[in-house]
Amino acid sequence: MNLVNDVHAEFGYSYDPVLDADLADPPAFYRHIWVARMGASVVGSVALTSAKDGVTTLKRMYLRPEFRGQGLGRNLLRTAIETAVREGWKQIVLDTGAHQQNAQRLYESRGFRLDRRDGASMCYSKELGK
Repeated sequence: MNLVNDVHAEFGYSYDPVLDADLADPPAFYRHIWVARMGASVVGSVALTSAKDGVTTLKRMYLRPEFRGQGLGRNLLRTAIETAVREGWKQIVLDTGAHQQNAQRLYESRGFRLDRRDGASMCYSKELGK
């Protein structure tokens, strides 16, 4: 929870009991959850929902600023994509903030395409291989 709150604060967001309800019990909301640790500290995370009609949603992709640019985010994202492929899912969707250009570049570098902009959110998708 500290990781999420810290990264949210970095981008001007605050805890929202409706949007952040999953934080009270992440395993109840997500099929897969990964965290990156440095020692005892959680420095990054990513999660995938269970797929509906072959489509999973990538959520809670966070990385503390001091650990960005070292490949941890790419590794977390790669793990999520590889898992979705192994599960036999056909597509991953996600949204990110319009002002989070580094995240957008990361997603685009891994084959995600921008589907639409919805206010301050950028909505992406990636078709998974056959």
